[in-house]
Amino acid sequence: MAKIDYNKIFIKEACPTAIGGQAIMEGVMMQGPDRTAIAMRLPSGELYLKTKKKAKLTKAEKIPFVRGVITFVRALVNGMGTLMESADILEEYAPEYAEEPGRLEKWVNKKFGEKAAWNFLVTSALLFSILIAVVFFVILPTWAVNFLGKWISSSIALNLIEGILRIVMFVAYVAAIRSMKDIKTLFQYHGAEHKTIHCYENGKVLCPENAEQFYTLHPRCGTSFLVFVLIISLLLFSFLGWPNLFWRIMSRILLIPVIASISFELLRWAGRSNGKIVRILSWPGLQLQRLTTAEPDRAQLEVAILSLKAVLVDPATPEIQGFVDKDGNIVRSKAEEEAAAKEMEEWAAEVEAHTEANKEAARKALEETRIEEARTVFEDPDNGADTKDISEAIRFLQELDCDEYTIVAPEETDGRTLVRAIADREAAQAKARTLARRYTKDIQTYENALAWGQAALSLLENGKNEARVIMSYATGLGNTELITRAKELMREDDFAEFEKRIYARIEGVPLQYIVGIQEFMGLPFRVNPSVLIPRMDTEILAEEVLKIIDQKGLKNPEVLDLCTGSGALGISIAAKVPGALVTLTDVSEEALHTAMGNAALNNVGRRCSFLLGDMFAAIPEDKQFDIIVCNPPYIRTDVIETLDVEVKDHEPRAALDGGKDGLDYYRVIANEASMHLRSQGILALEIGYDQAVDVKRLLNKAKTYEDTRVVRDLMQLDRVIIATRK
Repeated sequence: MAKIDYNKIFIKEACPTAIGGQAIMEGVMMQGPDRTAIAMRLPSGELYLKTKKKAKLTKAEKIPFVRGVITFVRALVNGMGTLMESADILEEYAPEYAEEPGRLEKWVNKKFGEKAAWNFLVTSALLFSILIAVVFFVILPTWAVNFLGKWISSSIALNLIEGILRIVMFVAYVAAIRSMKDIKTLFQYHGAEHKTIHCYENGKVLCPENAEQFYTLHPRCGTSFLVFVLIISLLLFSFLGWPNLFWRIMSRILLIPVIASISFELLRWAGRSNGKIVRILSWPGLQLQRLTTAEPDRAQLEVAILSLKAVLVDPATPEIQGFVDKDGNIVRSKAEEEAAAKEMEEWAAEVEAHTEANKEAARKALEETRIEEARTVFEDPDNGADTKDISEAIRFLQELDCDEYTIVAPEETDGRTLVRAIADREAAQAKARTLARRYTKDIQTYENALAWGQAALSLLENGKNEARVIMSYATGLGNTELITRAKELMREDDFAEFEKRIYARIEGVPLQYIVGIQEFMGLPFRVNPSVLIPRMDTEILAEEVLKIIDQKGLKNPEVLDLCTGSGALGISIAAKVPGALVTLTDVSEEALHTAMGNAALNNVGRRCSFLLGDMFAAIPEDKQFDIIVCNPPYIRTDVIETLDVEVKDHEPRAALDGGKDGLDYYRVIANEASMHLRSQGILALEIGYDQAVDVKRLLNKAKTYEDTRVVRDLMQLDRVIIATRK
């Protein structure tokens, strides 16, 4: 095996997260701060996504070592449940995966309902898996080594031999199943999961091209957890002596929770550190991951990225389930899918029930709904049917993979031309569902679509360029590719995304919210309707603070970013000053969640702290800083309605409204900021162009500041106030 480059696994600049995942059938499950997501690519090529919010952690789950046992049990239950859920999705939408339910399953389903049947299957599968694991990896190694007691008297040696045998058996088992086709695909998705998490933790843009640069090995993998369990059990059992076979087996089983809790804490430590000790402890697990992971292709990476993005959303985002595009936007929800399937079944029943008297209605129903389950398709010369109609009917049957059909001449059927088709009902239903979702709009090339978008936005000042930006976002293509591929046909889902976002821009949604990104101080920031869009005016404030830090020679300044929003100010300072420790606060939980994501995106998460609360209420009373920076809401309430539609209708009003005179937040700052500033500490505030006199008056009234000065922007308007605490 090739030597592992640890620098590509334990990357110093990486920002570890609590995000984890699991490979499932034809997809990946990701688990984020507040939800889980299942993303799958069905055999038809369509993407399927299901998200579900997580229950809040209990107090017990926060206690070291105790949390390890709870996590171990939960991982077993949820892991098996998620795996079976992915199998159910495949059975529903890919008939080749479907299996006939057993008698017991049918009885439970009939007696207690589908949910009870599913819970019964999950529980049965989990118990059976635990039983097999206990028999093969606990009882069998202990029983096998028992015979060596005749020749070896050392209990430590016997326990070590047993532990080594257990490890060898486990590795041999993994190596044996690795060659199976379904397991190989599962291991590829396992590798895709690791590469995607590496990509996110290292602040790279989440795309297959970036993710494929990383290893398929990750220090926080469940495989490493199992290796920790095997190694710790080997060491622990060595000190328990060598009692009779029954008590040895019982001790192994009873100590599983203890071993799991220790292993969990080691795994958490390994995921947060990159020292030599951690690398040594992680080595066996990483070696085994070479067997449990495989190199994924870009399509598999796309699925893992879709799953990860689905958990990196605001907590208020609702759960979704159904077919999605590559950005996770619903194309057809689960409810719509079920309604369509029901409608097709009703159509099928209606078509099959048609008699000769209403055969024309049957023909029309088949053409309009594309339901292959109509076992006969007829064309009647008396109703205008001709050879072309018959050819079209046959072509459609072939499109549905129905090659078994016969044509009956008119003279044999009292003047009718009859096309009889025979097809597998389940396969036809699945194929008809796929055809029903086909794109039906006019064919679009990149060139024509862009021209349409630019025309639609022509009334905007920078409409042509914005249309091109939206096109790049919807397709993932750069300007050069849009030129070289201008005559090519767009993907159906790409055009749908482009069209939807063009209409959103026409309705006044800011471009930054549409593409989800805005640059500030040369750094990328994710933005959404829960935060203000960072503006160039605020860069004046950031630049002044950076100048002060440089002039004062502060190597490790402690900075408070009050009312942080997207985190643009605090995160930019942290990025530009490598030793800065920044605390970011906001009253909005959604805004704070966005800021946390931006800190990770810009590789400063380790030096940033996030506190939820209203102004200084979020700060401990005795906490002081070298610098307090703030861009508070400062627009007068009666002025907000006069602002551009993009601002007043789409940006968060709470982040704009400064009260009747626009000074509400400055009053709080003037009264309370000095309590959290060290002597000669700096207070730096953004202000409205006409507020300098009023804000200076409030600061002077507090009698705790000196050297108050005003900084103007490029338009020579008052923009920033700097004050020094006495």
